[in-house]
Amino acid sequence: MLKFILGIFVIFPFLASLSASVHAADVSSLDEAAVSIESRATTLRSEGIKQAFEAVILKNSGTQAALINPVVQKQLKSASSLMTQYGYFEDAGELYLKVNFDHKRIIRLLRDAGLPVWGKQRPLTLVWLVINENGEREILSDGAISSSRNTFDSQSTSRAVPLLFPLMDLDDSMKVGVNDVRGRFTDNIANASLRYKANYFLIATIEPQGAVYQYQMGLYPRDKDPQALQMTSLITSSGEAATVEDAVTAIVAATSEYYVGQYAIADSGERNTTKIAFVDVTDIKQLVAIERFLAQLSAIKSASIASIQGQTVEFNLALFGDEADLHRLMSLDPQVGAIESNNQQNLDYSSVEAVEAPQKETQIYYWKGQ
Repeated sequence: MLKFILGIFVIFPFLASLSASVHAADVSSLDEAAVSIESRATTLRSEGIKQAFEAVILKNSGTQAALINPVVQKQLKSASSLMTQYGYFEDAGELYLKVNFDHKRIIRLLRDAGLPVWGKQRPLTLVWLVINENGEREILSDGAISSSRNTFDSQSTSRAVPLLFPLMDLDDSMKVGVNDVRGRFTDNIANASLRYKANYFLIATIEPQGAVYQYQMGLYPRDKDPQALQMTSLITSSGEAATVEDAVTAIVAATSEYYVGQYAIADSGERNTTKIAFVDVTDIKQLVAIERFLAQLSAIKSASIASIQGQTVEFNLALFGDEADLHRLMSLDPQVGAIESNNQQNLDYSSVEAVEAPQKETQIYYWKGQ
């Protein structure tokens, strides 16, 4: 009997980040997974390696559909050929098999299969969940000790989706109550969410309905569209589940699938290229850091320096997707900041004469580092 280990990917200890700017999370351990295993028998180890392989594929693609892709299924039969090392460890009296895979070959496999690749930059999601576990409705807090929280930890690990939960201290309790979450009073919840600096917040409920559990969820951006009267959910999902654990799994899966659509990038098959520039590059150490950053972005096939003028460095980029994919992905990373283009300002006037369409401006960034 094999099952996925809990807790390798840690749900974020966000107290230290409350004073920081909004940021995504860098997810580590994308090349490894661990499964519990009954013994060190060769047959069980072989099966465990396959399950660990599937877990790593899910982490790096973000979508369940990747597991049934024919190319992935073919590789599954020889999953050990992509393995770099394995080992056993014990935790709470249970034996685990930990497996590491060649990350570059995993990414190449996903590319060959035409699947999206989700890099290590992942959006941070604050979860406002009302659940009825002890005979009364309550908001699941950061300090909660419960089976549902354990399941969130497990799903966060298996899908590599960074999650955090509200403290539900006096500040939170004064702004958000159970009825706010159940009624989806988004203004109250959005206001309370600001202190956590997450990219998105999730509003969800899980409640018993006879022999099953009814769940509902909606995912919202951190900031409201200034032209909108109220916040609109990016996705919604609802349904019935046999257990609380199944409901949590469905909620996290729906969230992950949305993020895959936004931030995971498949090879378009086209030769898309663009240029970007970094300003205020003051030394070689900073330049090397920028080059390393660009090299690991899942949107970029290759990056090379086009020119260096003073403290401005321009890069030529070959892309897997399109420019929108690239800039959306870069907007997640706390190491970079974008400088808005002045192009739009130049268009905000009327003229009786025809005006040539301006050339597309190079997007300018600046390096903030760690």
